[in-house]
Amino acid sequence: MPSWTSGGRPKAAAGGAIVANGGTITHHHGVGRDHTPWIGRATRAGRHRPRRRDLTLGCYRGAMVTGGVAPSSTVALRARLNPFGALPERQRTWWALGGCLLLALVLRAPYLSTPLGTDEGGIAYIARNWPGGHGSLYGAYWLDRPPLLLGLFKIAVLGGDRGLRVLGALAAVALVVVIALLGRAVAGPRAGRIAALLAALLTGSVSIGAVFTPGELLAAVPSTLSVLCLILAHRWRHARFVFAAGALAVGAALIKQSFLDAGVAGVAFVAVSAALDRDVRLRWPLAFGAGAAVPLGALLAWLVAAQQSLGGFIYTLFGFRLDLLHTLAASDIPLHVRLAELQEPAWKSGLVLAVAGTVVGLFHLRGDRVLVVTFGAWLAAATVGVLGGGSYFAHYLIGLVPVSCVAAAVVIASARTPIRIAALGAFMAVALPTAYEGAVSVADHPLRRPELAVAHYVRDHARPGDTNYVMYARPNVVYYAGLPHPYPYLWSLMVRVKPGARAQLQRLLGSTRRPTWLVQWQDADRWQLDPDDRTDRLIARGYRLAAIVCGYPIYVRNDRAAPPSGTRSACPGSASLARR
Repeated sequence: MPSWTSGGRPKAAAGGAIVANGGTITHHHGVGRDHTPWIGRATRAGRHRPRRRDLTLGCYRGAMVTGGVAPSSTVALRARLNPFGALPERQRTWWALGGCLLLALVLRAPYLSTPLGTDEGGIAYIARNWPGGHGSLYGAYWLDRPPLLLGLFKIAVLGGDRGLRVLGALAAVALVVVIALLGRAVAGPRAGRIAALLAALLTGSVSIGAVFTPGELLAAVPSTLSVLCLILAHRWRHARFVFAAGALAVGAALIKQSFLDAGVAGVAFVAVSAALDRDVRLRWPLAFGAGAAVPLGALLAWLVAAQQSLGGFIYTLFGFRLDLLHTLAASDIPLHVRLAELQEPAWKSGLVLAVAGTVVGLFHLRGDRVLVVTFGAWLAAATVGVLGGGSYFAHYLIGLVPVSCVAAAVVIASARTPIRIAALGAFMAVALPTAYEGAVSVADHPLRRPELAVAHYVRDHARPGDTNYVMYARPNVVYYAGLPHPYPYLWSLMVRVKPGARAQLQRLLGSTRRPTWLVQWQDADRWQLDPDDRTDRLIARGYRLAAIVCGYPIYVRNDRAAPPSGTRSACPGSASLARR
């Protein structure tokens, strides 16, 4: 029997079907008979966005736009052939999502025991010692990263290296799920499944460093979730989604300050929605601003409690980056050479193919002005986030993964089956061999053996109260050595950019507070930081050589009994070091 609303309109039956005139018109979560989302179809038909009371008719009207309702006999035949309605579609979606999540975890598995990298180790060291000391946002150590990133690392580092690897795996799984939901909300279940597959391959790509725990991977989750809330607001017309989008956009920026993409997409979404619909002209800008104000208010409260100034916070996150651009502009490595470092990982991961699909996907969304403006702003802001920093590391490319996966999935899902299979096959033909090569390489040649060997030498020969400094920087060595670090800067860029940092180091090396151990990872005059050889003279006067491990000199204070000197020409394997 048909089901009807009080107003005489057909209402949705169980399983997502609308029953009318004795027939059944099946729909799959906002997708019409030709798999085109109704939110886009209504716009192409020149209609206003449906209000909540009209949502039950969304697919019904979408089908009528393209040629009316199919004859009841045909619909009845389809219903008999598919008696479970939308259930097979739902099952396919769940199985596909489960497979994609498994794929993402399998691709990460070879790197679960990989030692922490430079950024991971440095942030973990600072997080482990925070709060403690004074002088910066994070106590005794200066770091140009937002506080939510430190908070996540603070929790994860309780589990040591594995805790940080688990954090990365959880972020990858969450990102695959959110990208799948976003693809489904934009273009239906098929697009959601395709987006999940692309996301699984890219979040498991060693070429762009996604198999580790970079800040970009962590920030991508709330950033993508914010855009999902925007699309849900576009579909359901609820201001609470806009509120959540504002809060999540700021949350993403408080994990990684380069992730302003969701905020830019949100501003664009609110602006174009307000221009097209008078009903939301006031409500949605206020909702987005109110949502953004929640994490910003919490941030201000934390700054007050920590007795830190807002100006100092802004310089830490943004002013330092501007100073960094000036320093890098004077570098002897030209900009185009630094940019070229992104070329190989972009190709090997398959991201280039996804970005190419994104451009076509934006063209495919042109029928819905709100969607095309939102995704265009999202892509533009993500691109600026990747390229605007002046230094270019492979993991920066993670910022392009969410928008690329969703927009590429939109166009692939709309293609004919042979084209769809060819497109996905090409993507996997690029991504999977690279993943295999990476797994074989890390098994045969474990990563970061020198860092572990040097750190373990210092730790094994240190006494209570000893301190350690790595010149000019190798933060993961500091992390694994586990000794206090009397110098506030753990990265070489900070020494190069921060005013007075070099003079502060030289004062430390010439004082009685100088570190017990000094690892010379870079030469004192690297980046022209010691043009007058003063740092070299301070080291010669205050230290003597203790050992050379994996080719790196390790010095100990000359007022301290040195361990038996020795030179290790080869580094032991990471696995044996990790067990120590």
